[in-house]
Amino acid sequence: MKRRYPSHLRIHVEDTAINNAASSARNRFNGLSGLEHDEIRAVLKSFSAATNWAVCDRPKQAESRSQTRTDVPSPHLPQSKMSRRWRLVETTVQDGIADLADLGFTSSVPMDSAQELLVAIERLVDRLDMAEETVRRQEAELATSVGLTNNSDRQRETADRLESILDSVSRAIGAVAGAIYLLDDETSSLKLRSSIGLPKSRLTCPPRDLRGSLADLEALLGNAVLLNDIELMRDWPSPEPFASALVVPIGSSTMPHGTMWFWSENTRSYSPTEVEVANLAAGRVMSEIEQSILGQEVHQSRVIQKQFDTASVTQASLLPNSQILNRDFDVNGWTFQNGSIGGGFHHWDVNQQEMMTIAMGNASQQGPDGAIVATGIQSIIRTQWQGNSNPVAIMQTINDTMWGLQEADWSASLGLIQINPATGYGSICSAGDIQSFIISHRGFRPIGTPGLRVAAQPDTLFSSNRFNLQPGEILLSFTSGILSKSTEQVLSGRRNKSPRTVSYATLDQNSLLQIVREMSEEKASDIAGFLARTLPTFDRSSSDGVDRSLVVVKNIRKSHK
Repeated sequence: MKRRYPSHLRIHVEDTAINNAASSARNRFNGLSGLEHDEIRAVLKSFSAATNWAVCDRPKQAESRSQTRTDVPSPHLPQSKMSRRWRLVETTVQDGIADLADLGFTSSVPMDSAQELLVAIERLVDRLDMAEETVRRQEAELATSVGLTNNSDRQRETADRLESILDSVSRAIGAVAGAIYLLDDETSSLKLRSSIGLPKSRLTCPPRDLRGSLADLEALLGNAVLLNDIELMRDWPSPEPFASALVVPIGSSTMPHGTMWFWSENTRSYSPTEVEVANLAAGRVMSEIEQSILGQEVHQSRVIQKQFDTASVTQASLLPNSQILNRDFDVNGWTFQNGSIGGGFHHWDVNQQEMMTIAMGNASQQGPDGAIVATGIQSIIRTQWQGNSNPVAIMQTINDTMWGLQEADWSASLGLIQINPATGYGSICSAGDIQSFIISHRGFRPIGTPGLRVAAQPDTLFSSNRFNLQPGEILLSFTSGILSKSTEQVLSGRRNKSPRTVSYATLDQNSLLQIVREMSEEKASDIAGFLARTLPTFDRSSSDGVDRSLVVVKNIRKSHK
């Protein structure tokens, strides 16, 4: 029968059993040459000397085996209080004949008490293992030069990958131990970040001073260092007491990151192939570090972007809607932020005295800094106008409050307008780069006297200007970032063409006012919307990167002649 092949892709699935076996092999590789094993044996030896109870390793699946007479659990001690690692063995003779020489070996401590002491020792060893594993994962995380996270799986994965590289290379070149040392931020010392064949307690040791470490210094220059006989090469000290070593650089000579050491128990030489294998392993370690850094940066950028999006929605909620303030006045406007959040803002409302209040401006800072300044100014404006303060008093309060804050630039351009809808009379107070005009079919006239930015200096004196917005006239107030620096004439085409069909290359003050004048019969929302849609056609090299705001106030009351 003809064999049929599947039409789908075959995806390789990592074999957990093989990985567990490799992990167990690495653990045995660590344990055989580790000093912790000897330290624990020394403690158990002292335990046996003090209690006259011998201690043996408990074999796997010992519970299912038939217990010998010397390994019978105490009937007075629960199974949960018995050691999982070791078992007690009597040291007295079992032939039934005892003489005076055997009395010194008789167990003077009851089995229950000895077992409880053994369990306490086991708990200390378990806590030591947990602490060393935590240090191991943290050192692997610090190897990527990023802050620690709560994702222990990622930490463990990074540590396992680094140790796997050391393990495979050590086996390939015949080394018994390997270590990864990385430079600190000041490039003055080397810290052990991962190792195999060495005690895990080495990870808690302080960094090695780079001064005097000739092998590391030579490797950081981009050269592999062969220490065939460490005992005879006293000027090239090794951080571990082995017979020979191979040192390769991590990174490049122009951008060094650290060194990799591989040790052997016997004096030996290393072939060019083995040196090349170690160099390739160092490149793989560098790739692992860069991949971890990139992954962390991508994760952080996504978190930051989500925070920016949330802040952008919150800042946008502070802007006014298109509600009608008065039946005789049409008010509209917009704010363009250069980023997700920024320092531009506009606001309008009606206070308790039935006066229309309008504000717009932008902070000197942009981005998050500008957003904080803009939000602070908006909060003060809302509070002060609810207290029926006039524009000059509000401007003075903002200046005093913002100037009193430290460690940042809290200055901003700001325009405050107050209009009596019953008469059309109003007042305006400006600070910074704010321009305001009243536009009618007769022409344009500027209002307001811009001065220093608010919070630019203490004790700034602000003044207001009176104006009268008559029926059919339009008040236009905007930040200077809307205008192009070029004074080139921007109107192309005949004056009798509709402004909606006119193409604009740049935008200066005269052309902006001309657009609004030719659209004086349109709604305020149409005028503001047309200007907003036209902005992308401007010279981006001169206007991009600036937060901009604009407000249009149109008196739609019919004139009584």
